[in-house]
Amino acid sequence: MKKLSLLLALAAIVTAILPSCAGGKEAAATTTAETAAESETSEIDARMAISDELPERDFGGREFRIYSSPGRETTFYAEEQNGEVINDAIFNAIATTEERFGVDVVNIESGGDDVGHNDKIRTAITAGDDAFEIAENHDSLSGGLAVQGLLLNLYDIPHLNYTKPWWPSHAVESLTYRDKMFLASSNFSYRGFHWTRVIYFNKDLLVDYNMEEPYGYVFDGTWTLDRFISLVKDTYEDLNGNSTRDDDDLFGYVAKGPIYCYLEQYRLNPVIKTEDGGLELGVNNERTLTLVEKMYSLLHESAGGLIRDFEGAEKIFGSKRALFAFGYISDAVDKYRYTDVNYGIVMQPKLDEAQDSYYAEYTDRFLLFPITSQDTDFSGMIFEAMSAEGYKQIFPAYYEIALKQKFTYDDESVQVLDIINDVRVIDFSYVYIPDINGMLNTLFYGTPSRDFASLYARNEKSLNAKLKQITTSYEKLEERLGT
Repeated sequence: MKKLSLLLALAAIVTAILPSCAGGKEAAATTTAETAAESETSEIDARMAISDELPERDFGGREFRIYSSPGRETTFYAEEQNGEVINDAIFNAIATTEERFGVDVVNIESGGDDVGHNDKIRTAITAGDDAFEIAENHDSLSGGLAVQGLLLNLYDIPHLNYTKPWWPSHAVESLTYRDKMFLASSNFSYRGFHWTRVIYFNKDLLVDYNMEEPYGYVFDGTWTLDRFISLVKDTYEDLNGNSTRDDDDLFGYVAKGPIYCYLEQYRLNPVIKTEDGGLELGVNNERTLTLVEKMYSLLHESAGGLIRDFEGAEKIFGSKRALFAFGYISDAVDKYRYTDVNYGIVMQPKLDEAQDSYYAEYTDRFLLFPITSQDTDFSGMIFEAMSAEGYKQIFPAYYEIALKQKFTYDDESVQVLDIINDVRVIDFSYVYIPDINGMLNTLFYGTPSRDFASLYARNEKSLNAKLKQITTSYEKLEERLGT
């Protein structure tokens, strides 16, 4: 087991926060640094003070086995410390859980790619093997295992407390259907936050174009799609002077294709859960038509809008040739910190000011509890404890330290990220019927068109058939389980 006291773990986090100060710096600078450090330390203390309300137990060195595909464990498991802040926070969080409950957290690699790993999970469960306590898995593949009846209902597992802040409340609501939820997305891993959709902007280019940073709009609730489009649609420069609109020019906005997981951030409910337990398509309405019209016009008819594949979009923004860019929070850590772009971060805008809130869509690698589980009291307790420690130790390392302190440059980005974390959601339809989100990818990226009505008409029958498959699967599960 990994032995490291919680005191040392917290000391490492606080030390990483403190900025280094060269001799001779002014007292005011020192005071500012101390104040910032005290603020961060207070926030960590506040997190640590939230009880997980778990009973005290000693499992005598029992293994808590996590089944994962190669390389996918890096957001929740670390075998040893290596001096890297996030890795060591993961190690420390696991050590805290191990020492508290007398367990040995182990990761078992399946040796398969995403599809192969999913198949191995299915094979182990259908064979009745008690091979692991939980398995991590690709999000949309996990939905298939759920409707096949191979996963436990999370509401039946002891100790999982969805009122705690390590469970994103909007995601819990979205993934729940007929009082059942089979897919766990918590702070057990930081990947869900890592893959949250945001918009980056180049602060220096905004100055050059005499534009205000969008933070004020965000905070007063007026960060809408119309507002965003007005900033970017006419912003274009032919930098290479060839009189051709190409990737070497400067654009107002560059989006990443393929586009998916894109609807619910505009408060469009792709699938409506009815009061009688049914499912209905919820995208064929005026709000969707409005979104399609505005985004198609921006990306394919305006001078300032552009859509490219992931690498192309990242290259354009990273080379300071776009004022705004669609991206993931992970881009701050994995991409833009290696550039000299002076960037800020905001969430995707509202469709209009009438929208009740901002929402931030994300994707994740779900954690699954197999029906072969021999002791859900054990697996639920350790999973909840590790989710809590993820919130208390891993999340501060990723969010409070690495992202806020190291890779972003302004207090407003910090405030925006706090809002984003509170409104993250992963949509039910993305997991179980990704074809719905796929329609927007077709219209904006695959075969560009604003004709949503025709595309919907071609797909409506098959989409309804898939909804029927899901409701039928749930009905069979309920019949078999007597619920």
